[in-house]
Amino acid sequence: MSEIIKNTHEPVLGDGYSKEDFVFVQQGERLNDKAYKATSYWRDVWSHFSKNRGALVGFVIILIIIIFAIIGPMISGHSYDTIIIEHQSLPPKIPGIFGGVERGIDVYAQKGVTDVNYWFGTDYNGRDLFTRVWQGTRISLLVAFVAVIIDIAIGMSYGLISGYFGGKVDMVMQRFAEILNGIPTLVIVTLLGLVLPSGIWSIIFALMITGWIGMARISRAEVLKLKESEYILASKTLGAKDFAIIFKDILPNIFGQLVIMAMFSIPNAIFTEAFLSFVGLGIQPPQASLGSLISDGYKSLTIHPYQIATPVIVLALLMLSFNLFADGLRDAFDPSMKQM
Repeated sequence: MSEIIKNTHEPVLGDGYSKEDFVFVQQGERLNDKAYKATSYWRDVWSHFSKNRGALVGFVIILIIIIFAIIGPMISGHSYDTIIIEHQSLPPKIPGIFGGVERGIDVYAQKGVTDVNYWFGTDYNGRDLFTRVWQGTRISLLVAFVAVIIDIAIGMSYGLISGYFGGKVDMVMQRFAEILNGIPTLVIVTLLGLVLPSGIWSIIFALMITGWIGMARISRAEVLKLKESEYILASKTLGAKDFAIIFKDILPNIFGQLVIMAMFSIPNAIFTEAFLSFVGLGIQPPQASLGSLISDGYKSLTIHPYQIATPVIVLALLMLSFNLFADGLRDAFDPSMKQM
């Protein structure tokens, strides 16, 4: 018996095997899992966001556009509303890149303009398009900023309160939101134009009336998923007030998703402003916006296509970049997206 017990620790060799075939891996070392360094939540979010090349490209383009919107009108040497009839419809001219030639003709030399270069050209009133494009970009970025504030201040609060209290409160609030959502934005802006002068304030009021409804629905849905959780029940048991539970317990757990929704609302707000300005219900001359510049350039599309090209490119880059940026934020904040 003792001989049998002694031999149980030795490998039993069969035909074609030797003792070298039965050697422990990493002899003398501890076989345990590798320890990973703990990281914070925000560091983990940045790690996933930085791996998304599309989101990074969108973020960089947004920063570049913001910088040009700030310094562009300052470095051009021209005002956005200065009219110089002698410089009417000059093509773009950048020394070494564009020579100010249109259809084989040096328009600058033809009109005797030798002391100034217009990088984006001029419009039919002789106004510098470079200054006007970046001045219009400021309007688009202002509308984007206002859209985020409205989404967070009105839409988020409305959805949190509606979803948390439920019952008759939720029914009344949701029916009210559906009534507002059923009114077309164009109709609202047109009616506001009868009361307010057409301009940025009409657009802001239109966004305040209907622009927050999408955010309210998302935040309500998130609250409905969380309000029956154990930690919410624990807060109620300890005597926490309703609004304290909403804004201290529920909101921090869904804030990432709400920020993502706010980012996705920015392109829609920018497009709304551009469309309203294009049809004449938005920014009025001599103020400039990307929509009004596109509208002006459209009138001379076949004659001077450069007048519509630059505002269209800037508007397209701005909307595409915000979409890419928001998509990257969604992937970084949403744990289920990180597994894909």
